[in-house]
This record gives sequence, C-alpha cells and structure tokens, in this order.
Amino acid sequence: MAVLAWLLVGLAVAGLLGRARPGLLALPGPVGDDLVPRYALVWPDPTPPPELSPSPDAVFSTLDEAAASGHRQILVLGAGVRPSADLPRRLLACGSDFVSVFPEPADTATAEECWLRDFAGAGRVADPASAAGFADPRCVWLRLTDLALPGEGTQPLLRAARARKAHGLTVALRAGRDAEGAPLVTGPSLTPAQWQAGLTDWLLGDPVLRALVGGLPVAVSLMALACLLWPETRATALLYFGLGGMARGWRALECRFGAGLVVTGLWAEPALALRILADRRPAPPVEFPRVPTGPTPRLTGPQAALHGLDARLDASAVLHLARRLGGASLVMEQLYGNRPSGQTRFGRVVDRWVHASAGARALRHRCLSVAELGRALEPRSLLSVPGGSGRDAAAIGALQTVLVDPDPVARSLAATVCPSAEIVNGTVETSPVGPFDLAIYVGLAEYLDDAEVVRHLVMLRARLDKTGALITSTTAPHPDQVFMAERLGWRTRARRHDAYAALLDAAGYRVELRSADPHGIQWIFLARPIGQRGSGPAPAVSGV
Repeated sequence: MAVLAWLLVGLAVAGLLGRARPGLLALPGPVGDDLVPRYALVWPDPTPPPELSPSPDAVFSTLDEAAASGHRQILVLGAGVRPSADLPRRLLACGSDFVSVFPEPADTATAEECWLRDFAGAGRVADPASAAGFADPRCVWLRLTDLALPGEGTQPLLRAARARKAHGLTVALRAGRDAEGAPLVTGPSLTPAQWQAGLTDWLLGDPVLRALVGGLPVAVSLMALACLLWPETRATALLYFGLGGMARGWRALECRFGAGLVVTGLWAEPALALRILADRRPAPPVEFPRVPTGPTPRLTGPQAALHGLDARLDASAVLHLARRLGGASLVMEQLYGNRPSGQTRFGRVVDRWVHASAGARALRHRCLSVAELGRALEPRSLLSVPGGSGRDAAAIGALQTVLVDPDPVARSLAATVCPSAEIVNGTVETSPVGPFDLAIYVGLAEYLDDAEVVRHLVMLRARLDKTGALITSTTAPHPDQVFMAERLGWRTRARRHDAYAALLDAAGYRVELRSADPHGIQWIFLARPIGQRGSGPAPAVSGV
C-alpha cells in the first residue's frame, strides 16, 4: 500500500509539472484593414452582432448558412462571446488559415473549462508535425474548404481542426488576450452539455482512448481515497490531495479561473471522467471494404502472417486492403478518406493509428498540395498518369482532363470522383500525346528504378505544351517503411529530394518549386522542360 501511495504522489507531482507550462500564445497585433479578406460572420446570439473592423460581408445564425453562402473565409463566434473590434485583423496576423481562440472567462470558470484547455494540448496542436488537432468552437477563424476535408466526428468545427492536422496542415490555438494580458475575447464558461458534446465527440467509438481519458482520473481518485483509510498511507494521501489543490490553484490563477476550482476540482474532475465513461453513443456505421471481384489478388504480406497478432491487424480496413493490393487505389482512398472503417473495434483502433501516422498524413498532404499547386497554374488541359481515383485532377478542374491508369478499379473510382474526365486504360508509354498544359506524375516513382523513372519523365516532357509544367513527387526515407515491408510486404523505393531533383535534371527538366509535408516524407516538385519559359513565377501554394 505504501508503494501505491508513493505512486500517487509521483502522479500528482507529474501532473503539477505538466500544468506548470507556458500558457496559450496571446493574440498578436492587428494587420491593416486592407489585408483582411472578405468573410462571413456566424453569430447565433439574438442580440446585435459585435462591431468588427473590417465588418463582415454577411451575418448568419448558423455555420451551415454561412457555408452555403460560399464565403471562402468564416468567423464563428459562440453565444455571449464578445470580441474586440480588431479581432479579424489579429486573427489574420496569427499566420494560420485556422485559428481557434479560448475566450477569457467572464464568470467563475468551471472544471470543464480547465479540462478543455488541458486536453487541447496547445503545444502539440501548434506543432505541424504532430497529429493532435483541437479547437474551441466558441471563436474560430477558418476557410470554407476546411469544412470539406474528410474526417470523423459530428461537430463540424472540431472535425475541421482534426482533419486539417490529419492532412499535415497547421492549427493555431490562442488565448483571448493580447501580449500585455488585456482580455480581447471574453465569454461565458462552457456549460456541462457543451463540454460533453465537444470533448466526447472525439472519443466516440474509440474504447481505448475513452478508457484512458475517462478511467485513469477515476482510478487515481479512488486509490487516493482508499489510502485515507489506513494510518500508514494517510499522510501520503493527504499530500496527494494537497499537491492536487496546488496544481488547480496555479491553473486558476494562470488561466483566470475562479478560486472555487481549487475546491470543486476535487470532486468535479472525477465526475467529468465518469461522464466520459458513461457516454455509450455508438460509433457511426462504416462499411468494411471488400477486395474487388475478379482474379484473386496476390497477398503482399508474409504468406504465413494471417494468424495471431497479424490476423487481428487484418481487421483494420487499411491493412486488410494493403496486404492484398499493396499501394493500389483502394488503399489510397482509405487513407485519403481519413475515417476508420475497421471490421471490429480493435480494427477501428488500428485504423485510427494508421490514419494518424506520419506516412498517412504525408500522403494526404501530398494530395492537397498537388491540387492547390495545380489550381494555381490554371491549366486548360491536364494529363494524370497514373490517374488513380482522380481526386487531385477533380480539384484542379481543367477544361480537358485525361486520366490514364491500367487498374480497372482505379478507373471505376475515377469515373465517380472525376466524371468529366476522359479515362484511358493504359500506362505512360501509351498515354495520349497531347500536348497538355499540365502533367501529373505522382505515386509511381516509388516502385521503379532510376532508369525507368527517367524514361517516364522524358515521355511526359514530350507530351507537354511549350509552356507546360510537370507536377511530380517522391517519397523520402521514413520509419513507416519498416512496418510496410515487414507486416504488409509492401516495399517501396525511397529517394531523397535532391536525388529525385537529379533525375528530373537528367530527364531535361528545370525544378521551379519543391515542398514537403511537415515530416519531410512526401516531396512535391513543379518542373518545366529545360530551355522552356514558363508563363510567370512559380505560384505560391496557400494553406499547405
């Protein structure tokens, strides 16, 4: 029992040290009015909306109405939230397309408010290499396109924050005050219903995470209370409660919570954890993917692997398909879709782990980057080989789009995703001669040797218009390769970005732009044939 008591003391000290960290970043100084894009305001309060500079183009009572209006930038304020007039200009100065502000509590804040800030993990959310994504839905500045990013959850603002991080994009969490500590955004504390709707939305359908977040605080509190029953451990238990009170008191001062948090937190925090455990809403139904009919695909994983742990891993939708199809279009669609579709609870947990991995986030970042870069080039004609499902081509929206792929499943997907495209059964060698304004060669070089890649690049160069451009990619060495090779039999050839640039040079291209996801795994290149003049400087890709 004494060992258990000292373990509790260690947990208490660790909790205190964990809370004693720098607070949220303050809102920066405002930019000029002329730099703020046109935006819509979501204001659900029946009272008149606050005065903002510059003022919004339109005011809506719901996020759905604002999204339907087509405004590219949206500011969402919760009921009772009061911002300073220069809030839009300060949000733009944060340097992120998605900014969430924690309002300064205008009343005696609750334990729910404290939990929300601790759970958000502002440091991890602000780190572009971390998969953690969170937001306070009471004050959010976002792009309309963020709401369309695929991800799980029922709360649109929280889902958009998580989806951005899942695609390797940044999310900023800010305090509702300026650098001098003066409050700029104030509002009432979260109600218990708001807290439960937001926090448990992320835990929905994930029994492992729910057990950790909800079960650990309850277990620690019960053990501490039990230690009060024995004289030998009573002093240690009292020390635990004292340290916990100190931690809550420090948080009450640092985040301007009411002093009542020191007393109420003792019973409110375990009560909140119990409410997480008691939330039994079922996860949204998902359909486990099936291997296409036709000739039986060859298993890419170890032939004797489907037993024990490997058989359980096969309950994951991504791993189930990857073992059979390798890096085929159906596997890519599972990764792009960013929703766990496992056959069992364990399978869905594995899917979440796969979707949050650095490699999966890099693939989604690649898809977004290609689409953003292609749109900025404004091509009239586009050739994509291999075409895959056509997600990037559909987002670019060229007047003439040709997708070339030898996989019938990929062509079937492309017919649904990009119905206006001409879909061709073929390879680089048999692709139409064009000429095209833009060629996309993404996701194939990882399976070929250098000579074959150069040969493909030369063929694509011959299919470009005299002012045309090539968007291509390579995969750099990364830790996920070991798992892919050992558990999936999915072996790819990784190249450093400078090595791939050398291949482009050997094929007669001049690299105009190269960029990567936050982990430096997927590198995107914009290149033009040497001696060819482009239509202007390389476009900047915003938000990626």
